[in-house]
Amino acid sequence: MMRHLPAFPVAAVLAMGLGPALFAPVQELRICSSARATDLAAQSPPEAAVFEMIYCGLDRPDDPLIYRSFWGFGGSSDAKDPFVQAVRKQAQECTVVYNRALPKAQWSVVELKDGEPSAFYFDVNADGELSEAEKSLPVASSRSIFGFPYVFITSDFLLRTEQREIPFRVMLVGQRSGPQIHYMWSPAGVLEGQATLAGEPRRLVLYANGFSGSFTDFGSCSFMLLPAGHELEGYLPRSPLSSLIRHQETFYRVKLSGAHEKDKTLRVIFEKDTTPTGQLAPEVRGTEPLQARIASATINGATDNTIHFVVSDLKAPLPEGRYRLSYGTVHYGVQNEDWRITFSEGPAFEIHADKVQPMELGGLTLSVNAVEEKDRYNQDAQERSAYAKGTTVYLTPQIKGKAGEVYTRVSQKNAGGNNFTDVKPHVTIVDPDGKTVASADLEYG
Repeated sequence: MMRHLPAFPVAAVLAMGLGPALFAPVQELRICSSARATDLAAQSPPEAAVFEMIYCGLDRPDDPLIYRSFWGFGGSSDAKDPFVQAVRKQAQECTVVYNRALPKAQWSVVELKDGEPSAFYFDVNADGELSEAEKSLPVASSRSIFGFPYVFITSDFLLRTEQREIPFRVMLVGQRSGPQIHYMWSPAGVLEGQATLAGEPRRLVLYANGFSGSFTDFGSCSFMLLPAGHELEGYLPRSPLSSLIRHQETFYRVKLSGAHEKDKTLRVIFEKDTTPTGQLAPEVRGTEPLQARIASATINGATDNTIHFVVSDLKAPLPEGRYRLSYGTVHYGVQNEDWRITFSEGPAFEIHADKVQPMELGGLTLSVNAVEEKDRYNQDAQERSAYAKGTTVYLTPQIKGKAGEVYTRVSQKNAGGNNFTDVKPHVTIVDPDGKTVASADLEYG
């Protein structure tokens, strides 16, 4: 059944959703070496905040610093890997799991007792042989983490990549689906440091870019900046690691000194940015008067690919430079802001000192690409407006705004609450006479 929505969401709803590594074991890696790095930290202004980062392996699945991101790579009962064969000599019932992101230790084994996971074997030194140190028992937790009742965490090891030795550890979680248990992976180590920023003690936490071993890739890695000494609990939001960040209404340039690897120390330096500022004046328009505001937005550098920061107020001052509005969330409505829509691929813009740069978003247009299902992955497939009866057609609708931004997911606030529920897109296909031949709600994904 088609919902009656305000004019702005109606247009949107019609098109939504169609849419090299060796390992070496180490005994303990919770405290990194204090060896001096480069002279960059010493050259920084006196008021700069210098965070000396220390590796910390996470040993509890309910640790507030957990990644909350999981990767599944499947497995194979026929794996001929030497480490798997070594485990099978002592584990009668087992499941082989796979992680392609760890090319020298792709295959691991979960031992089962009475059908329940009882031990995890991970080849930490990638020598194809089994030692007692490569066996992990289930990790006890006060609660089931994200619905995963089975959790294993490896001991610390050194991940060797690009001639570097990087402290690391991984987590394996499992969840039963019928008779099968599906397993997924997550990094289980972060970098932490403390310094005084803007007159207050702060705790900086860096998160790795998957299983690459890197904690310092701008845009791919992430970070948290927290009050030092405060107990951590609940959900802790992270932001993309960026060479330009905004903290308490002030922008800082982020510089890196040294490295996170054996016998070296990584330092993260926050220097107050003194670039002149200007402002962006975004406006979202609908087909009828409405209340609308950009509740959050991700801004990237248009030419500097190290800039990736999130703001909740796009009208706040920004340092001079060229940027791109890459992602955003708009809250809107006719009489209130009970509707929400997300967009990506926003426009580039330039900020000049003491000037206001206008930007107009919204004004949506809908386009639909239709090709035969068998040609959906063929880039040269020819689109047609009419197809013979019985043909399986693949539709790709798209909603764009005036500035070229692409709108995606629409949701509506629940009555009496602050949570939002997705509004399913609806598609109707008619014949040349206007008669409906197909009609259905679509799922996101």
